[in-house]
Amino acid sequence: MECFTHAGSSAVGVCQVCGKAVCHSCVVDAGVAIVCSEVCAKEAVDLHEMNQRGKKIYGIGVANPRIPSGVIAWLLFAAMFGGFGIYQSVVNREPEWFFLAFAGILIVIAIIAYRRAKETGLQC
Repeated sequence: MECFTHAGSSAVGVCQVCGKAVCHSCVVDAGVAIVCSEVCAKEAVDLHEMNQRGKKIYGIGVANPRIPSGVIAWLLFAAMFGGFGIYQSVVNREPEWFFLAFAGILIVIAIIAYRRAKETGLQC
């Protein structure tokens, strides 16, 4: 493969941003990739930063995967409705079936959300 800029020169790599072949005299080391120019170097650094942030958001490469925030929200709602149902049951001396059943439904939704998050690999 020949350099995009210098015809006849052998390419030593391909720009990670634009895909042009670059020779030894054209190559720019951006620290995260080899590129063909300073413009592509800035773009390569930005792309690398976006990839690193995406990995953090989705929990890719994390040793201790956290419980997804959606599951935590469902569990908090279940605790709130369940606690209120138990409180009303104690105060009224008869079960508050609506709040207790709704808390049970929310726990089922939290379990489903957790399993889906594990299947897709998302941690948000």
